[in-house]
Amino acid sequence: MFSKKEFDNVVNERFSCRSFKPERITTEELNYVLEVGRLAPTAKNKQPERIIVVENEGLLERLKEATPCTFDAKTVLIVCYDKNECWIRSTDAKYHGEIDATIVATHLMLAATAINLGTTFVCAFNNEILKNVLDLPTNIEPVCMLPIGYPKEIKAHNTRLDLEDIVIYK
Repeated sequence: MFSKKEFDNVVNERFSCRSFKPERITTEELNYVLEVGRLAPTAKNKQPERIIVVENEGLLERLKEATPCTFDAKTVLIVCYDKNECWIRSTDAKYHGEIDATIVATHLMLAATAINLGTTFVCAFNNEILKNVLDLPTNIEPVCMLPIGYPKEIKAHNTRLDLEDIVIYK
């Protein structure tokens, strides 16, 4: 078990990295991050997340058709969910795949930080172009992209609101 201090360090050190060194991360580093994502909680443990690992130079270049926000990372994780596999709330038919994929993405980002890799959560992309570039079936829905790699520089968090500005007690 790790200490509160170790966890606090990972949470405090994570930042949105938008500038990567040109080296590709190792297979061992990638597998560690992916394994931590696999362990993330999902609604009813349905595990609808599907993580597409893009490392092919040609495909990395084509991702730029969908977004300028790959930041020239040598690896980009596309976190998706399978519409056929996610839990659907019975009271209003809400699909929880997007929520599950976002939880998984958070685990991926924290795991990357724990091993000194940088990431950023990218949701600014043209969904139809991305689906076309990746040749995704209709049941796979992209939620976010995570460029991942070695940061060129370490930056501090942007300022955050105080707890009293975001927490409401009743």
